[in-house]
Amino acid sequence: MRITKIEIKEYEKNFISHTNLGSEQFFSRFGWYIKIYSDDLYGIGEAAPIPKISVETHEEAGYALNGFKLALEGIDYDIELEELLLLSDVHGFNIGSARFAIESAIYHLFSQSKGQSIAEYLNPNYLSKININAIYNNRSTLKSCDTNILKIKINNFNIFDIKEKLDKIIEKYSHDVKLRLDFNEGLDLPRSIRVCKELQLYNIDYIEQPLHRLSINDFYDLRTAVSIPIAIDESITDYQSVIDIIDKGAADVIIVKPTITGGFKDIKKILDLAKNEEIRLVLTSSFETSIAQDHILNLISALRIKEYCGVYNIKLFTDDTLPLFDKDQIKIPIQIGKI
Repeated sequence: MRITKIEIKEYEKNFISHTNLGSEQFFSRFGWYIKIYSDDLYGIGEAAPIPKISVETHEEAGYALNGFKLALEGIDYDIELEELLLLSDVHGFNIGSARFAIESAIYHLFSQSKGQSIAEYLNPNYLSKININAIYNNRSTLKSCDTNILKIKINNFNIFDIKEKLDKIIEKYSHDVKLRLDFNEGLDLPRSIRVCKELQLYNIDYIEQPLHRLSINDFYDLRTAVSIPIAIDESITDYQSVIDIIDKGAADVIIVKPTITGGFKDIKKILDLAKNEEIRLVLTSSFETSIAQDHILNLISALRIKEYCGVYNIKLFTDDTLPLFDKDQIKIPIQIGKI
């Protein structure tokens, strides 16, 4: 395929209202779009590092995208998919959000040339619909009656307040809704053990990131002390970090954000490793715009991940273009959201 033009655009978009990225609240999202053209066709990707969580900064992601663009300037021949992916590896090295954006745009372009969704281009046996969890928020995209899995952010760590909060929330949902409780690194090991033991009578799918991201050994101690499944999110930065987590027996569930881990190939390796070790894997967005979220939908579909994943479960921006919902499932789009 002949690449005729590459465009890079920086954006800042205001959230409808303040939104938590990790444990901190933000009022806007910064990021970059990259468009790779072949005559009238183009593929688009989004790079949006998470402040204070991603390894790279917003500026570093922009430099990586521009480096990829410069590498392709002046190339006047048909370039193969593998060569473009190699350039993505080089210019997105240790810049996960940029590598995810570049690969997304590449696969989008090549799938467009075939008239296919990215999911179908990557895997003819793709899932036509994926499962998503709800988030307890007044901007949730799912109705309470359609919710099987509900994620709740826990900001007050008093066990009596947590129980009171959960009791009030559960009243609004069906009796068998499963809860994912996200503590965003807010607890130490003794308090984590106590909280888990106090909550074991609730219908909990897992407790997410109760401890600091660097406290991997404490996660193992927590898992051996409690019966509730423990999920790790912020501790996961790349394939090697997942190996370390698994080697130390630190998680029952791993939560992967493509914006952080980067390449499609790395995410597939993480999934294969998780399957071999019988560890659950959930893919989630990082509250990006519809460009990245559509790509994550396609990736979940292509990898045939049947867990309830965290994509499009909250209305973020006033101009959000939402996909087609069937209760708590989303149909895989052929088109990627527009900017």
